[in-house]
Amino acid sequence: MGMVVLFFDGVGLGREDPGVNPFAAIGARRLAPAAGRPAESEAAFRPLDPRLGVPGLPQSATGQTTLFTGVNAARVLGRHHSGTPGPTLRRVLATESLFAKLRRAGASPTFANAYTTAHLTARRPRWSATTHMVLASGAPLRLLDDPAPAALPAPAHFEPDGMMHDYVGDFAARRGIAVVPRSAAQAAARLASYLDGHDLVLYEYFLTDLMAHRGTAEECLEQARRVEALTDAVVGAVDLARHAVIVISDHGNLEDGEHRQHTENFVPLLGWGAGSRELVQRVSGMDELTPALVEALARDCGRPQRTTVRT
Repeated sequence: MGMVVLFFDGVGLGREDPGVNPFAAIGARRLAPAAGRPAESEAAFRPLDPRLGVPGLPQSATGQTTLFTGVNAARVLGRHHSGTPGPTLRRVLATESLFAKLRRAGASPTFANAYTTAHLTARRPRWSATTHMVLASGAPLRLLDDPAPAALPAPAHFEPDGMMHDYVGDFAARRGIAVVPRSAAQAAARLASYLDGHDLVLYEYFLTDLMAHRGTAEECLEQARRVEALTDAVVGAVDLARHAVIVISDHGNLEDGEHRQHTENFVPLLGWGAGSRELVQRVSGMDELTPALVEALARDCGRPQRTTVRT
C-alpha cells in the first residue's frame, strides 16, 4: 500500500454560504466539508482541531510541525507560531519528523514539490516545515534547475521531475520561474506516478492560504477550484484498491471570505482508498497523523513499529 498525501494550507471547515465561502460557491464535492456539507459517501472524514489546546489563532509553523512530527508544537512553544519554524521547532522537525520516522521504518517517502536553487541558497532562507523535514531526514529534494552542488545545503540529495507547488504554473511564471504548466489531470498523473518506488508521496499547496490573505475574491474562488479539481483528479488517478489518497490542512482561512485572517475552524482530514477509513478513524487530533501514517506504512513494509503521540 502507498499513500498520496495532499496538504492544502489554510483550508478549514466553513459555512454552507456561497457569499462568504469559496468552497460553497464552487459547489465542492471532494472537499465538501470545507463547503459546509457532509463528506461524500466514498470518503472517510474526520474534523481536527487546529487550536491544539493553546489559546490564539492557529498558525502555519506550529500547525505544520504538529502534523508532520506527531509533537504538539503549539504546546512545546506555549503559543501558536506563524510563518516558518524557528530554532525550537526546527529541532523537533530534525528528530521527530514523519519522513525520518518512515525512513527508519524501512519505508520510502518522497516530497513531490520542486525547489529552485535560488530558494535553497538564499542568504536568509525561509524554509517551511516540510523543507526542514525533508532535509533533516536525508530524503532527496527535487529541483527545477541544475544545482551548483557546493552552494546547496548539506546533506541535500536531489531527484529529478519535481512539480511546482503551483501546479498550474501561472503564479511561478509571474515571478520569472520557468515551469511546465499542468492541468489537474496532468498533475494528478505525475503524483500517482511517484507511487512507483515510494510508499508515501507528499504534495504541499499553499496558494490557498496566500490568496486568502492577499488575493481578490475571484482569486480565492480560483484557488478553491484548483484544489477541488486536483483532489478529484488524484482520487481518479490513484489505484484505490491498492493505495490511498489523504487530504489534510493546518488551519482555516480560505473558507471564510469575511476577513483575511486565519480562523479557529476545525480542519478536514479526508481519505479515499485502501486503509483510509482505518487511518482516519485512528486520528482524533493533528498530533496523531504522523504516528498513524508511520504505523500503517511500516506495517505494510513488514516492519511494524510502536509509535506514540508526543505533546
